[in-house]
Formats: sequence, structure tokens, C-alpha cells
Amino acid sequence: MVGRLVLVREKGRFRAEEGMLGPLKVLKAMVFEPEGLAPWRLRRRLRRAERFLVRAGAGRVVLGSDFPYRDRLTLLRPVDPVLLWRGTADVLALGALDVAGVPRRRGRVALSAPRLCPELEGAAERLCPQVRGLLIDAPGGEEYARYLQAKFGLPVTPLAAGADVTAAFGPGGGRWGRAVELYEGGTLNGLALGLEGVELPPDCAGQVLALLWERGELRRGELQVSCAERYAGSYPR
Repeated sequence: MVGRLVLVREKGRFRAEEGMLGPLKVLKAMVFEPEGLAPWRLRRRLRRAERFLVRAGAGRVVLGSDFPYRDRLTLLRPVDPVLLWRGTADVLALGALDVAGVPRRRGRVALSAPRLCPELEGAAERLCPQVRGLLIDAPGGEEYARYLQAKFGLPVTPLAAGADVTAAFGPGGGRWGRAVELYEGGTLNGLALGLEGVELPPDCAGQVLALLWERGELRRGELQVSCAERYAGSYPR
């Protein structure tokens, strides 16, 4: 069972109902917070909603992007989309090329990280047959790029050449074009992952997809990348 906590900014009594978020069945608990509600009453309402969901069998909870009390939850673990982002870095990088108007076969992708990691290496090997060049901006990146060149025939792209888009697996490092930041506190910079043929609420779509991904119920080929908002960055060639 997956829980969903919804904050309602009006008077009301605790209410819960089962529902669907795309293909995901959830138990939604509504926490009412009218104007002027005492902080101790809010804490009590949050605890009550958590206890209710846990007793119903929920261990994970889906929260709206505007839910302000994530850090106050003690019994439920909010769903984090970062593992999904990192596991689908190649999908996001190709989507960023599409949004930038760069043909995939002509595009260069930078993969940036504090160190080489399995997610970066997996993304690199999946991208090699699809793009013009890869730039590996990480300690040991030059040696790894030579390995990719030997295995896939993809030219090694020096840092000075730059790239059209960047998938960053950690803070720091270079950024070229539109950057998707695949770490805690990072942002997809206006991009959004979606599921082909399924409509999901924008404020929690990433969490729903993350749960399906964790369960093995989501295939890479079903994912779509869209531009959720206008991006003001430039796209160097």
C-alpha cells in the first residue's frame, strides 16, 4: 500500500479515501489546515494522518510538490525520484537534445560526476550508439572515454569542445547547455518524465514513476520527456 498526504487549506475533519494515480493505487489522507490553526494542532493532525496510513499498511508516501511539512514526517518515507532520474539519465539526456532542437545523431552529451559511478557508465554505454559524442567530466573520465571509443567507436570529446546538454550526477563539475541534475537538491531544469499514454498529476508524477521503476513495473521505452516550462538557457553548438 502506498499512502498519499494532501494538505487542505480550509476547515474540515480528517478524511481518507482510496484512489488511483495513473496505474498506482493509493490511500489518500487529507490533513486540514485552516488559517490560524495552532502549530500543536497541526502536529497532532499530521501524526494522526501518518499513523492512519501506517496502520493501513503504507510505508511510503507520495507528496505534492507544494507540501511544506515533508521534514516533519516521522513514520512514513516520502518517495524520492532521484533514483529514477539517475537510472534513466540517458532518456533525460536524449530528451534534452530533442527539446534543444539538436538531432540526436549530431548531438554531444556531457556526463558530469564527482566520480565514475554505475549509473553514469550505464548511461554512457546506452548513449554511445545514439549520439555524435560523449564528454565524460569526472575523475578518470579520459581513460573511461578511451574505453568507450575502443568499444563503440565513439570519438573522445575533450572538455574544451563542450556539449549540447549535460547530465550531472553530482554538484560541481561542468555544465553545458541544458543540464539535468540527478542528485538530491538537483533539478531537471524544466524537463519532466512521463509515461506513454498515461496522464499523471504534474505535482507528483515523478514520485509515481519512481515507485513503478523501483518495482520493475516500468520499462525505459515507455518513458517520455517533455518540456514542463520554458528554459532561458542557451544551447552552444
